[in-house]
Amino acid sequence: MAKDGKHVIHAGGVFPNPLLNREGRATAVKPGTLGFFDAGVFKASVDGSETAVIYAADFDYLRCKSVDDTFAVDDLVVAIHPLPGMFLNVRAAAGTYKKGDALSIANGQVKKWATGEADRCYCDEERSITAVAGDLIRVVIK
Repeated sequence: MAKDGKHVIHAGGVFPNPLLNREGRATAVKPGTLGFFDAGVFKASVDGSETAVIYAADFDYLRCKSVDDTFAVDDLVVAIHPLPGMFLNVRAAAGTYKKGDALSIANGQVKKWATGEADRCYCDEERSITAVAGDLIRVVIK
């Protein structure tokens, strides 16, 4: 179980039923990683500026794995297509986050937004949190 008590990637909000998903081959990523599909392979987003749709890797419920289990190379990964108003638990870079912070992407993880970067989502944690690199934090998609 995640040390922060999070067990899911999709955390609610406005969404179609069923969720919009895409399947493909995995690289060695953890659930909650933000990335894109390139020739059917899920790759972590470098900085969020890729011209492809950015997805969030879901946990591997097909093999009864949790949010803490890393996908092996070439495993089947199911990724969620984030929509505005959707809440997701995603991987975060090390740092302190508070509700409302604008976030951008670096190496498949969210980080505090800086001028010139694409702000993709906002922190939605009710309390200020200090994340260790790779922790899951709840965000709302912009």
